Amino acid sequence: MNGGQLPYDILILSNGPGELLTWVRPVVLELRQQLPQARLSLVLSPCPHASGQEMKIAEEFIRVDRVQDPDFFLAFLLTGQTEEAWDWAKRGVVLFLGGDQFFAVWIARRLRYRLVVYAEHQPRWRPWVDAFAVRTEEIKRRYNGGRFLGHRWAPKMHVVGDLMADGVASAVYLPGIPLPGWLSSQSLPTQASGAAPKPTAGFSTLLQPLPDPIEEPESVRTAPERVESRSADEALLPRSWQRLSDGNRTHYQVGLLPGSKPAKLSLGVPLVLAVADELRQLLPNVRFVIPVAPGQTPRSLAAYAHPKLNPDMAVIYGTSATLEQTNLGSHFVTPFGTTVHLWTSFPAYSVLANCDLCLTTVGANTAELAYLGVPMVVAIPTNKLEAMRAWGGIPGLLARLPGLGTWLARLINRIALRWLGYLAWPNLWAGREVVPELRGHLRPAQVAEQMRALLTDPERRQQMQAELQRLGGKPGAAQAIVQLVAQQLSKS
Repeated sequence: MNGGQLPYDILILSNGPGELLTWVRPVVLELRQQLPQARLSLVLSPCPHASGQEMKIAEEFIRVDRVQDPDFFLAFLLTGQTEEAWDWAKRGVVLFLGGDQFFAVWIARRLRYRLVVYAEHQPRWRPWVDAFAVRTEEIKRRYNGGRFLGHRWAPKMHVVGDLMADGVASAVYLPGIPLPGWLSSQSLPTQASGAAPKPTAGFSTLLQPLPDPIEEPESVRTAPERVESRSADEALLPRSWQRLSDGNRTHYQVGLLPGSKPAKLSLGVPLVLAVADELRQLLPNVRFVIPVAPGQTPRSLAAYAHPKLNPDMAVIYGTSATLEQTNLGSHFVTPFGTTVHLWTSFPAYSVLANCDLCLTTVGANTAELAYLGVPMVVAIPTNKLEAMRAWGGIPGLLARLPGLGTWLARLINRIALRWLGYLAWPNLWAGREVVPELRGHLRPAQVAEQMRALLTDPERRQQMQAELQRLGGKPGAAQAIVQLVAQQLSKS
């Protein structure tokens, strides 16, 4: 440390893209507010769910002072040396926000730092952790020591709430009004089946746009269009989209979320395009958007919509598409004439919150949509079981073995999908089906019919929206976690 200019370090340990964007980002924003003098270091550990873009995400969207690549994590764990030979203050806290809690224990003991662990489900290694930030009172009661140890661990357990709610709230605010609590919503008026959509909620704007970095390839058709001035409000939505609160709306707005990793995208992209084609036949007044995930681009998604580049298209009965880029943005056009806008600003909450309905895969997307109160249909296709290799632990290692891995992945997924319960986050929270989970050998027509039924049933969507917002809870976990960090710093 140079002249003691930085009194202490806070080392954040995390791993996958979901944790970075929905856990680390809001906590870092809060750390900058409450502990501005701290030096923030982010160490990334390997993750079976990694997209390979974690460093890029951390550098572009998270305001830390330094980041360690996951490729160098093992060396850091074994030797205590980072790739760039970081120095460390004498006082500090290790903050666990994703990965394996044991790694956090090991690193904290090596650096002789206090340790705070955010435990979404299970607080582990309790004797060696100084403070647990737990999601619910139930977790606190379950792990406070038990019948034999009494309340030995109770002083370490602090209920902070669900950090993912802060991940959404950190990127959203109502027009002109900072968001201190949560989203406002208004009731849904009853409408007849097939009638024009009515308002379901008001919303929102973004903090940080992600420009489309893609240069126009030769294979992409361009259609020059006249640039028109757009208001700041319109710039938050795809062209021709409207806020759900606009009573003059004559069309439904549907979000399509095919995933962010290759295993999901190879099935997800052709599936959502085929569903869009089918749904447009049932309800012509529908407009579609795909929010492009961090680490992906319109051009990379276009490869999954090309039959010669994606052999899984036939497996999922999918639709191909041509990528068109204009000075107003990028979009897919299917052979049946369906247009799907590609939204490249991130986070895409302004768009998602103005969707009447979303079609999504399992994962963090289902939690984010729940916090936004957006009705959804969750698709879990088993058309290609070996494509699902995102399991952790021993099953994940077996599924990724060369040679036998494909066969083992099919077996593991067949067993898991038969015996596992709900997979979408709102259903897991509620212990029942709040949003439809369509799993099995899916065909686009059956998914489209489920979506048509929801779109033409505003009362059911209103009920789903209210239930999702109730389950999602309120922000506040990030502030509570930072207060725990400050308390541990005072003891170091």
